[in-house]
Amino acid sequence: MQARTDWDNSPHVIRRQVRRVLGELAALAKDQPVSPEPHDDELIAWLSQLCLLVNLPFHYLIPAESMLPANSIRLFYVNPNWLQALVDGACSLGRNASLDLTHDQELIDAVITQIGKRVKAVRPLLQNKTVTPKELEDEVQAIGGFLLRSPLVRGWRGLEFKALSSQGTSLRALRIELLSDDVLIGLFEGVPYTLEMAQPPEGFFFGFNRINGEFSKRLRDLDSGELLSESDSVEVVLQNKDMRTIDVYQTAKNMETYFQKEVTSAEFALQMIKTPYIGRVIRKDE
Repeated sequence: MQARTDWDNSPHVIRRQVRRVLGELAALAKDQPVSPEPHDDELIAWLSQLCLLVNLPFHYLIPAESMLPANSIRLFYVNPNWLQALVDGACSLGRNASLDLTHDQELIDAVITQIGKRVKAVRPLLQNKTVTPKELEDEVQAIGGFLLRSPLVRGWRGLEFKALSSQGTSLRALRIELLSDDVLIGLFEGVPYTLEMAQPPEGFFFGFNRINGEFSKRLRDLDSGELLSESDSVEVVLQNKDMRTIDVYQTAKNMETYFQKEVTSAEFALQMIKTPYIGRVIRKDE
């Protein structure tokens, strides 16, 4: 009764907006094109974020802390039946009579189909990227991801993640977001088999290796920039060990001896680049 009174007393513009949004939802069809615009289909956009576990209470995902201890990572698969129950629960608000249930049962399949397409637009739109209708023609067939709890999350802002399937193909990222200072979630279109974690690209720097007290640099191909084998290394000559400086001239000469040609400053810089570290987590099915 109170809800009815609140509705009757609500401003006309709000009631008109609610009727419009609910009308759009009631008119959904499975084969209806999905709009990539951020302000179209508000309910579908909100439900799409819900299916990416946005604003979902964390204890729904991790009921006990022992399931995600400190310094751990967990790969997982999102059960589509669980997602359908989640959407059904969100759409059940105001369901009072059996007629409402019958209507929702007819509607829920179209809603799930629309969500399966619209989830691909959530991350690009948050990044202010353009999404074309063609990109949203096909449904996401499966969603998998990871939860990472580590000081890495706090200490290395901008970590980059790449998920690969069991066939080695790259999976589209649907959501990568901080949940707290040391917990990060990632969701992908497909089930990750291998997860690669890389330092931010701005982490490029000059560097070399120290093995058994000897300093050396593994060389790169001068044309492609790809690393050569471990045996293709030259000595890095120190100028002042206490000041942590190297003798650039002599080190460059060592490179020229290897390549049997003069090394330019640009080629020297290419050789000295130390790419950001990449860590890999590979799932083992038991």
